[in-house]
Amino acid sequence: MREFEGRVAVVTGAASGMGKAFAERFAQEGMKVVLADYEEDALDNAVKEFTQKEFDVIGVVADVSKPEAVEELAAKAIDRYGKVHILCNNAGVVADSELGRIGFGGGKFIWEHPLSDWQWTFGVNFWGVVHGIRTFLPLMLEHGEPGHIVNTSSIAGLTSGSGLPIYGASKHAVVRISEALDLQLAEKQSALKVSVLCPGGVNTRIASASRNRPDELWEGVERPPEQEIVARDARWENPAGTSPESVAERVFKAIQDEQFYILTHDEYDGAIRSRMENILARRNPGQSAF
Repeated sequence: MREFEGRVAVVTGAASGMGKAFAERFAQEGMKVVLADYEEDALDNAVKEFTQKEFDVIGVVADVSKPEAVEELAAKAIDRYGKVHILCNNAGVVADSELGRIGFGGGKFIWEHPLSDWQWTFGVNFWGVVHGIRTFLPLMLEHGEPGHIVNTSSIAGLTSGSGLPIYGASKHAVVRISEALDLQLAEKQSALKVSVLCPGGVNTRIASASRNRPDELWEGVERPPEQEIVARDARWENPAGTSPESVAERVFKAIQDEQFYILTHDEYDGAIRSRMENILARRNPGQSAF
């Protein structure tokens, strides 16, 4: 995809972090952008900020784990702008009970996680991508113009280890369906292309994702106090780390170059290679990135 001026992008998880950076990068190219997020106040602030910069954007509150919410998102995008050319299925979460493996309190063994952890994580990370594909792809195929789909996975979707089993499983699934989608669109000789984004640590608020966990999905889990959420945000914001803006630049270039795999952290190449070599050598799993 080479022409961006006047085209339309939809980004989920767009109120903060990488999603917000993607939306701003697209808007800087003259695109019209639909920002979708579960967190209404943060979404309103992002839309206000972008509007003040004279970007053409709208905000839509959406729970991507629900198909009807994604269908409503698509309807609002089409009603406002007529077409969609870029779709970023970016919304993502990680359960509190998995954070111990990345330095935020205690962790659980895989058999100790309540079903609500699995339901919430897969609902957003995996089903959010599925709903995005099923809802938007027919609309994008119908207009026949060049376009691009970016599905956000993680380095945890390419590596293995004892940590982040739920999050990692959801992200492995995103890689697999993205690969299949890319090949199927090629079979159709479609003008639509696909990328899967597999970032390492980025300065986002994912460690405090539970601030947006629906009330009905707290069964078997204790809510962290508000001061804990604030402390996680402060700890994660490391100025020396990878910025969402730098990831957005990589994503934009990948769209231009029709690059499928987008990896942001070269230091994980060894972990990816180790897992692949273990599989090919029929060796037992070894510790990898997490």
